[in-house]
Amino acid sequence: MTKGVVACKKRWYKINKAVAQFADCYDQASRNIRSGSNADDIKELAYKLYSTNCETPLADEPGVDSPVRPQGSKKSKRRGKGKAQMFENFSERKSSVVKKLSLMEDIKNVREKELMEREKEREEEKEHRAKMMAIKEKEIQIQAAMKEQELQTQRYIKEMEIKAKERKMICKYLMLTRLQ
Repeated sequence: MTKGVVACKKRWYKINKAVAQFADCYDQASRNIRSGSNADDIKELAYKLYSTNCETPLADEPGVDSPVRPQGSKKSKRRGKGKAQMFENFSERKSSVVKKLSLMEDIKNVREKELMEREKEREEEKEHRAKMMAIKEKEIQIQAAMKEQELQTQRYIKEMEIKAKERKMICKYLMLTRLQ
């Protein structure tokens, strides 16, 4: 059992014992009724019997302030208003705290959404950069291939020019040899 349960059981035992003792005193007082006595007289006699026979005083005994039941209607009203005021203050505070928590949760949700959007934008930017890099790489490859093609074309042209010169020289040689 938890500490609170044990404490409650002990408190109940103590209260129950006191109530049983007071009930016995009340029975004795009600048996000793005099003519002209009313319920308040019986109650006072029961308190006197209880205080003389028992060790622990009751909270409802005259002269003992009760934490449970205040003496007098004004005091009772004040205490009731105080409890109501405390409850209202507690309710207002609770409502205020709930509103603040709700606002904080809304702010948290907005921030999370903003973070997710920023992260998404960063990812999109990374993807865009990667695509741009791939495009630039292909452009470089195409340019390299074009240069290679151009160099091959220039070599071919040079070879053709050389062959043309050779043919021309051969033709000249043949013409010269025929003329002779």
